[in-house]
Amino acid sequence: MGVTLLPSGAWRVQVRRRSLKVDQTFPTELEARTFLARYVARIDPKADSPLLSNAWDQYEKSLEFANKRPRTRGTEASRIKKWIERLGDTPVGAIQPQHVEDYIARRKRSRPEPSPDAIRLEVAAFSALMKYCVKKRWIPANPCIGVTRPTVTRTPKRMSSEERGHLIELLRHKNPRFRFAARLCLLVLETGARPGEWVNAKLSDVDLRKDTIVFRNTKYKQQPRTVPLTPSASKLLADHLADVAFDQDDKFLASDLLFPTVGRDRKVRPMHYTGALRDAKAKNLLPKSLRAHTGRHEFISLLVESSKLDDSRIMAIVGHHSPASMEIYKHVRNIQFRGDLAEVDNKVMRPQRVQSLAEVLDLPAAIIAGLLASRRSADEQVGLKDTGDELLYSTEVLEKLHYLAGLVADSPQAKASLLAGMRRTLAARQREREKRESRNSAAEQSPGQVFDSAQGVESPAPEAREVQATAPPLPKPSRSRRRRS
Repeated sequence: MGVTLLPSGAWRVQVRRRSLKVDQTFPTELEARTFLARYVARIDPKADSPLLSNAWDQYEKSLEFANKRPRTRGTEASRIKKWIERLGDTPVGAIQPQHVEDYIARRKRSRPEPSPDAIRLEVAAFSALMKYCVKKRWIPANPCIGVTRPTVTRTPKRMSSEERGHLIELLRHKNPRFRFAARLCLLVLETGARPGEWVNAKLSDVDLRKDTIVFRNTKYKQQPRTVPLTPSASKLLADHLADVAFDQDDKFLASDLLFPTVGRDRKVRPMHYTGALRDAKAKNLLPKSLRAHTGRHEFISLLVESSKLDDSRIMAIVGHHSPASMEIYKHVRNIQFRGDLAEVDNKVMRPQRVQSLAEVLDLPAAIIAGLLASRRSADEQVGLKDTGDELLYSTEVLEKLHYLAGLVADSPQAKASLLAGMRRTLAARQREREKRESRNSAAEQSPGQVFDSAQGVESPAPEAREVQATAPPLPKPSRSRRRRS
């Protein structure tokens, strides 16, 4: 009994026993060994490893599977079905990494093509079963280890202003399911907690005096996590508690859940928020693209781009335990460097732009700088923001510079005249800047005095003049005349 390679390149399976004889060829070694393992398992009930379907039955009844969350047990059971359909009659000892690679390739060719995440999760469910088989010593190693799984570039989806506005508008709806779902999504946006953490949160874990909530049913080993509540989150939560306590039936009063609902069996259980969102979308009350988890991505993105919190503090707030989970948000942090880039542009890149254009047009850099200074002065007089040397990207400015370059090339006297005029313009602008800076520094040193540009003298500030106008007049000193003796 064995598998041999023939000179033709085919693989031969031979089984020679007293009452059994098998002699078949297969195009690949994997198919030959799989056939042999299935054949031996079928004729020998005391084989070393059970069939994959039998291994799954034992795993489903094991304590290791029972300790997992109900939702995890359900998703693993649904994802393992495709493996059972294909390899259910194969002994686990015959399953090789090539079987896993072949499964992934076939799933990618199926129509409609599943997403990379769907295939990755199916392989993860199968890997959990193989890990159990290793623990039972049915196989020496997990065949999923080392197999490249489908990956996808993850980018956090941001919540749009329209989606946020529709959620706020939904707070006034007559249907309490819609109000509850809208508050849950907004609380996810305000705190960064997972929707599942909010829907399983309890009233006893809320402290509105300290503005905190403790999430106990967390994703990471169900370890509790205390999260501070912003004023907006506290207001949302207080309104929700009032809505549950006063505006609903007494069936919720005995429940400790923050988001309770009554099932078909008339028992109170956590709200099924995805169904409420689906119904709200069907009535065109919410955009089709809205997801409850999107608020979590938006909260983390805002913290990364607008706060000075480091990744470890953000992870502690939102419940991330792997630094790799923050990788998809790192590109957002670049927004904080906008000021530094603007400073580099002002000090380094502006002079480079002027010099580069001066070399191309064969114009002195002072002429270009003077023209830009005059344009900026004209813009500032009408209240426009200083655009700096970005004016060089304007077609109008480029046309004027080409005209000046033509004048300079035709007449050396025109070049000297232009240089003198531009230097006077730059000097005048420099004097105006220095005068403005001196007035600002004087105002900072003596806040009770301001510089009157019309008279060229310092006068009391408006606040000081108001105090002087409202103060009572001082009494005039009495003049006593001495009597002549």
